Amino acid sequence: MAIENEAPQIIPNADYFEKYLAECYNTILTSKEFDINQMSESVGSEKFRKAIATFMFRFHGIDTPPERIIVGAGVPSLLTRILRLPSIVHPEGIPKQEGLLSRAEQIASGIRPLVAFGEDESEQVKKLFFNSKIRVKDVPVDKQIVSFDSLLSSGATILYLTPFETSSIPVETLNERREEFFTWVNAMPYRFIIEYDSTKKIATKTAAFKKEDTHDNVIYLNSFSSLLCKGISASWAVLPEKLYKEYLEMYGNFPCQLSYLEQTALAMFMEKRHLDNYLETIQSSLEEEEQEDELAF
Repeated sequence: MAIENEAPQIIPNADYFEKYLAECYNTILTSKEFDINQMSESVGSEKFRKAIATFMFRFHGIDTPPERIIVGAGVPSLLTRILRLPSIVHPEGIPKQEGLLSRAEQIASGIRPLVAFGEDESEQVKKLFFNSKIRVKDVPVDKQIVSFDSLLSSGATILYLTPFETSSIPVETLNERREEFFTWVNAMPYRFIIEYDSTKKIATKTAAFKKEDTHDNVIYLNSFSSLLCKGISASWAVLPEKLYKEYLEMYGNFPCQLSYLEQTALAMFMEKRHLDNYLETIQSSLEEEEQEDELAF
């Protein structure tokens, strides 16, 4: 039971996105133009993926073709599917033999999938990898960022990162560590960086890893539960080309886990720039808070 006179939790511009998202749903449900009973392809509807690609370019300057985007119902289920892809499970390639010989060949190779986390990363996220039979290793944090020297000695095939920008870290330090991470991931064809972008900020000190992914080794994750509210589970990933092809081979015969109705409504919401306007309001609110903190300091 709510306590009387308790101040409600106010999300900046919440009324705005609730109003216009509801309008998008209403337009679709009352129009004969849309067949809401249809199932979208395994990677998500083309319309939704195009809207996401356009938004990503405006929001982060990430230029990615819609054909590299996969859509899901929540980051956990989407990430779990990705972690089952052959190039993730078998860093050096799928063994030629089967049965006991295959197992022996895997052990002999000496390279097994292992993900490196910053030691302060969420236990819930680590559990997703553990449940996918991928070993987890906590890597010490240096200057609030994953230690590069520890990453080198970890034996990791995957580095999991969330935005590590904080006001106390100089831009030069951030950029230097980014270059080190790219050096690490580009050194071996079986290494990947998984970047979960949970920020609402349009302008940040450093670019998203995916924006500078010249060797196609970064898996980018984002979710409307981070951008809008937790009640919207829609999520997406941008995959390197070889992982995208493997995803189609494994899941191409299954429909997308996210309903066609929700995909269409969110696509319309993005096309009309409602998401941009909402995030601009969030951005202004964050900037005001940062200025107040600086003045207080």
